[in-house]
Parts: sequence; structure tokens; C-alpha cells
Amino acid sequence: MTTPRTARPAWLDRYTAAIDTMDVEQQLPFFTDDGTFTFGNNPPMTGHDGIRAGIGAFFGGIHGIRHTVTHCWQPDSGTVIVEFETTYIRLDDTKVTLNAGAVFRLRVGKIADYRVYADVTPVFAA
Repeated sequence: MTTPRTARPAWLDRYTAAIDTMDVEQQLPFFTDDGTFTFGNNPPMTGHDGIRAGIGAFFGGIHGIRHTVTHCWQPDSGTVIVEFETTYIRLDDTKVTLNAGAVFRLRVGKIADYRVYADVTPVFAA
């Protein structure tokens, strides 16, 4: 049995556009006050302050980022599963494009839990 693809929710395009600005403050309104964000096998970032610190540190290691949603499924109103193609612009201005998966769990229309499954080692490789 395969999960049917669904139209992606409108907020997802606004959220990825906010990420791509590399302005953490544009991303925070999408999260609940106690929201969590887990990237890869790193510890979860919790609440707006934790997310701000974690994302800010990550953005300090790159010059730019661009997300393209390649697939999206919404098995229920509180869960969105996404495949991304993400292009990172390294500090030396070279581009690295990687695939990733993510799961969003929503509460009252905001992100309560966001988990990204990606290996960004190539972005930081010498």
C-alpha cells in the first residue's frame, strides 16, 4: 500500500521561503512556543530560544541555502511528511545539493515538532 501524495499545505512554502532568507526570526512564528526542532542526530532544539540558537549557529557555517519540496504527504491533519532537495552555499561559495526528509507535527496550526533527516557532512567537508 502506498501513501497518496497530497497537495502541500500553503504554510510549507512560506516556511521554506523563511528558512531560505537565513533570518531565524522569520522562522520562529511558525513554531509553537514550546516547539522542538531536531536536525539529524543532533539534540533537539527546544522553544524559540533554543531554535534561535541552534539554527543561528548552523547558518553561521554557510553562506546560503535553498529548499525545493520534491514530495509531500499529509497522512492526517497534524502530520506533514516532506522530501526536500536542499542546495547549500558553502563558505567558499561552492554549492552542494543534498536530499533530505522531514516530519512536521502540528498543533493549532503551528509546528510543535520538526525533525529533519539529513546528512550534511558534504556541506562541511574540506
